[in-house]
Amino acid sequence: MTTQSNYSTWLKKIVKVALLQHPYLKKEAQPGNRRQDLSRPILENLLQQGYDTVTWDSGTSVCPICRELHNQKWSLADFLTGLLHDAPIAEKSHPNDKSCFVIIQGPGLQSIRVDYDGNMEYL
Repeated sequence: MTTQSNYSTWLKKIVKVALLQHPYLKKEAQPGNRRQDLSRPILENLLQQGYDTVTWDSGTSVCPICRELHNQKWSLADFLTGLLHDAPIAEKSHPNDKSCFVIIQGPGLQSIRVDYDGNMEYL
């Protein structure tokens, strides 16, 4: 084997091991990764009830990603589509985002705040 071939084989093995151990790429939901955000079933239910707008609330977060999202708006349907993982809030910000919330609104409906863990609070 040539040195180039040895290097290529070695590199492929390292990349394979790294990918298999990366939490974002594991098939099952793991606490603390983007695949686990408990807000989706709540948001889907609210969409069926007629809610249609999502507004980001960064709360007390000091994270630059979260602060940049503060007060941004989406349609609820758009917020729930095109996700890579079952984690609408985490995909917009980061895993384990416990400081941020989304405010869900709809015509003639009381606003609701939903967090990463799927907790709801009427406003």
